[in-house]
Amino acid sequence: MHRIHLPFYALIMFVLFSIPTPTAQGANTSFPEVMIILDGSGSMWGNAGSQTKIKAAKDVLHQLVPSLPAEVKFGLTVYGHRQKGRCDDIEVIMPAGSDDRDLLLSKVDDISPKGKTPIADSIKMVVDELKRKENETTIILVSDGEETCNPDPCGVVKVLKETGIKFILHVVGFDVDQTQKIELACLADAGGGQYFDAANAADLLTALQIVQKEVSQKVEFEKAKTTKKKKKSNLGKLKVTYPASGEKSLAHIRIVRKKDDKIIKTAAKPKAESIHPLLSGEYNVIFGYANSNNQKPSEIAPITITINGGETKELALGTLVFNVADSLKKIPANTVTLRRNDGQVVLETPGKSNTYYFFTSKPLPPGTYSFEYFYKTMEAPTIAANNITINAKAESLLTLDCGIKINKHEQNMTGFDLIDNTTGKPSLQIKRRWDNDYPIWYSFIVQPGNYSLNVYIKGMNEALPIADDIVIKKGELLEFDTGL
Repeated sequence: MHRIHLPFYALIMFVLFSIPTPTAQGANTSFPEVMIILDGSGSMWGNAGSQTKIKAAKDVLHQLVPSLPAEVKFGLTVYGHRQKGRCDDIEVIMPAGSDDRDLLLSKVDDISPKGKTPIADSIKMVVDELKRKENETTIILVSDGEETCNPDPCGVVKVLKETGIKFILHVVGFDVDQTQKIELACLADAGGGQYFDAANAADLLTALQIVQKEVSQKVEFEKAKTTKKKKKSNLGKLKVTYPASGEKSLAHIRIVRKKDDKIIKTAAKPKAESIHPLLSGEYNVIFGYANSNNQKPSEIAPITITINGGETKELALGTLVFNVADSLKKIPANTVTLRRNDGQVVLETPGKSNTYYFFTSKPLPPGTYSFEYFYKTMEAPTIAANNITINAKAESLLTLDCGIKINKHEQNMTGFDLIDNTTGKPSLQIKRRWDNDYPIWYSFIVQPGNYSLNVYIKGMNEALPIADDIVIKKGELLEFDTGL
C-alpha cells in the first residue's frame, strides 16, 4: 500500500489518469466506472489554504469534469450534507454509470456541508449498487476526518471485499491528522486500493508517475483484447424432468423426428432428469411405461416439441403417486386406465394376473385425470377416482381407501350392479366368468357415496334389488351381507 501526499485537486487528476483512453478498437473496449464519495460533513467548511475545502472541491470539479474523455462514466455520492447529527444522511446523487456532466456539476454546486461522517455506511451503500455490474468500479473516497458513526469501518470494507463484488477503493485524506490517516489508510488497504494525503505538489508528481505506469499496463491490455462473437449451434437439447418417485414405472423415452417419422433415440429406464442432444426441428416424444410379466410397455400419445439450435427445451412431467389400502390392492381387473377429463385415454396398464404395475408411481403430462379399472365381465369401466390434477415437476397423491365386498353365500349368484343413487347410473357392474363365480366375491374400489345394490340369481328373470341405501365412506371397505 502506498501513502502519497498530494494537494486536494489531485483527486480529480487521479480519476482522469486512472481511466484508459479509447484505443483503436474503442467501440469494443470496456472502461471501468468511477464513483466519487465526497465528504459533506460540517468540517468541510474549514479552510484549505485561502479557501474552504468544499469550495476547493467544487472549483476543481468544474475545471476538470468537462475535460474527461466521453467514454468515462461516473457517479457521485455525498454524506453529511443535508442534516446535522444524522448517521443516515447519505445520498447517491448520481449512480455509477452516468455521463451527464452538466447535471453532475449542478448537483455539486448544491452541496452545503452540515452533518456527521458515516464513511462505512456510505461505502456499503455504493458497493451494494454494484452487485449486477460486470466491470470493476473504482471508488474514490475523499474525507477530511475519521468515521463518526461506525466503530469498525475498516472491518466493513473487508467484509464487502470478500463478497466478490468488483470494486477498488482509493482514499484521499484531506487535511487530516495522524490518527485519522491510520483509519483512512486501513480503508484503502481493505478495499484493494491506495491511500493519498493531500499535501504538496512534489508528492503529486510521484503519485501520477505510479498511476501512469498502472494506466499504461491497462491500455496495453485493452489493445490486446479480441472481439468476441457468438454463433448458435444447430444442436439443441431436450431436457426431460419429473419427480424421482416415477422412475420405477418409466420404461423408455422414444424421440421420433416428425418430418420423416424416424426414431432418433430410445432412452431406456431414464432418470428423473435426462438430457438429449438433438438437431433443430420438430420431434414427437413418446413415453413408455413398464408392465408385468414381460409385456410390451404401454405408450402414451406423442408430445410434439420444437428444438432450436443453441437452446434447451424442457419437457416437465408430474408424478402420480398411489396410496392404496392393502385390502384393495388385488382388485380383479384386466386393465387400469388413466383418462384425461376431455375423455381421451392417456395410459392403459394391463394386468395379466399380476397387478404390480397398476399402482406404481407414474410420470404423466400435466392435466386432470380419472383413474378407472376394467375386467372383461364388466359392462363398463369403473371410475375409482376423478379430478386428479397433475402439475409439472410435482407429486400428486391419489388415495384409494374405500370400496365394497359382497360376502359369499350359498345362492348361485351370477352378478350384481352397484347403482349410484345420485346419478341413477351403475358405478360397478360385475358378472361372473362362465366357468366359476370369479370375481364376484372380491373387493372392489368405489368412490365414497350412497348406493343401491341389485343382484342376479341364476334362474331368475330379473335383478333382485336387495338394498337401496348403502353408504360407503372414505377409508372404509364395506363388507355387505346380502341375506341370501
